[in-house]
Amino acid sequence: MTQEHPSPASSDTTVSSDSAPESDASTSSSPLSSGSSGSEPAVPKKPRPPVRSWPASDEIALLEAVSAHREKHGRMPSPSDIAAALQGRLRAEDRLGAEQVARRLRALRGRYDSAAARLSRGTIPVKEDDVTIYRLSKLIWAGTRKGKRRKKARAADARADPREFAELSGLYPCLSAEVEAIDKGCGAAAAAGVLKRAFGRIGDDTAARLEARVKMQRVAEARASAELDQLRRNVAGALLRLSK
Repeated sequence: MTQEHPSPASSDTTVSSDSAPESDASTSSSPLSSGSSGSEPAVPKKPRPPVRSWPASDEIALLEAVSAHREKHGRMPSPSDIAAALQGRLRAEDRLGAEQVARRLRALRGRYDSAAARLSRGTIPVKEDDVTIYRLSKLIWAGTRKGKRRKKARAADARADPREFAELSGLYPCLSAEVEAIDKGCGAAAAAGVLKRAFGRIGDDTAARLEARVKMQRVAEARASAELDQLRRNVAGALLRLSK
């Protein structure tokens, strides 16, 4: 019986995947029936490797163009605007259609949401390109993450007797620092003290949960920053040794 061989895996490991590997239901092996004789069992195919397309350098150029446009104009650019801005900057010019740009941005948005969720649990990107892509994505989509499932709205965990900000700062220092940072960026609402007054009514269950999440996020970001600094020191050391 002729055996089918899997396609060889792509050697380009620095680029990202457009889609997950496709599975072929017809390749699953099935046991021989008791009445058959002289036949060999079917050999299952290995899953095909994911189709590799955009290199990390192209994804970084795409995110840089989106970030620059948003910073300059205060809004997200259209895919056609980005395609025009990327002329001559990508390794493969055939990716410059608006449809391809829109598809890649959707993929990068999904990857950012997943990476942010992993980072909150303490899992950090390993490669420097992945760190760069995450940081650029955060500039574009921070605060706009969309969960895959909509959770039921929780009842407000509020106290009838508000507490002072100083008291809450002693109980929940990390959360209080975040509230103060948000409050400073809210303009008129900050001047009126709206957010700090609302924070005074927060219940202990909600405050403890948010305090833990803020701590986890800070630890994860500190670890990512430390690993990136170590990597840069290693690169600098290697280059200095070559210069001698």
